Amino acid sequence: MSHTEKGRSPRGRGKVGNRDISDAVREAILKSGSCRVSELAEALQVSEVSVRKSLNDLERQGIVRRYHGEARIYDGDDIPFRMHLRFAEKQAIAGRAATLVEAGDTILLEAGSAIAMFAQRIRDIKALTVITTNLFVARLFRGSKVRVVVLGGFYQEESESLVGSTVAESIRKVGFSKSFSGVSGFTIADGFMLNDMARAEVTRSILERGADCGAKAWILTDSTKFGVSHASVVCSDLSLIAGLVTDAGIPDEYRRHFLTAGLDLQIC
Repeated sequence: MSHTEKGRSPRGRGKVGNRDISDAVREAILKSGSCRVSELAEALQVSEVSVRKSLNDLERQGIVRRYHGEARIYDGDDIPFRMHLRFAEKQAIAGRAATLVEAGDTILLEAGSAIAMFAQRIRDIKALTVITTNLFVARLFRGSKVRVVVLGGFYQEESESLVGSTVAESIRKVGFSKSFSGVSGFTIADGFMLNDMARAEVTRSILERGADCGAKAWILTDSTKFGVSHASVVCSDLSLIAGLVTDAGIPDEYRRHFLTAGLDLQIC
C-alpha cells in the first residue's frame, strides 16, 4: 500500500501543499532574517529539495540571497524585493494615495516600493501625465494610456533610479501638480531621509521645484521608517510637504509632530 493510501502526506508536501511551500519559506525568512535549508525543511515538514526549489524561485525574484546552505533576506535597494516587505500596509498606502490623483493631473514620481505599488493603482486615470526619475516605475505604465516622461541621468542599476546633476537640472525645468516620493527614514531632529545620497539629492530637487510651481508634495512610507536615521537628509523643512500617507502603526509622537506642523496626515 502506498504512503498516500495509508493517509500520509505525499513526500515533499508535509504540512503545506506544493503551491504554498514558497509562501511559507518566504514568510519564514522575512520573519527571521535568515534560515538554514535544513531548519526550514524540518519546520515545514517538507523535503530539503522542495525548500531549495522554493529558494531558487525567491532568489530569482530578488527576495533572498543564498549562502552555503543558508538563505538570507536581501537587504539591497531592489524595488521588487522591497514590495514584498510589509506588503499589506504598502498596498493600503498605495490605495489611499491613488485617491489623491485626478484626471488631467501631471504628477512627478520618485522611487520606492510604495511608489511602485501606487503607480500600479493609477494606470487607468484619464489624461494622466507621469514624470518620473525611475525606470522601474516608468515600465509599470506600459500598455496604459498614461503619458510617461522619464528624466535622464546617471543610471543606478539596483534601484533603477536616474540620478545626478542632469536629473536635478531637468526637474527644475518641468511643471507638475503633485509629487509622490518614498523615504527610508524619519526623525524629528533631522526630518525625512534616504539611504542613498544621490537619490536624496533628486528628491530634494523635487520638493524644492514643487514649492516653486505650487505642486503638492506627498510622502508615501510605511510606519517602520519613523525613528529610523539614514545617511542623507532629504527634507527637514516640513513646510515643503503637503501630506504624508502611512499605515496605522505610526507612533503617536510622530502623529502629533506632523499634525502640529500642518501636514495632511492620511493614515490607512
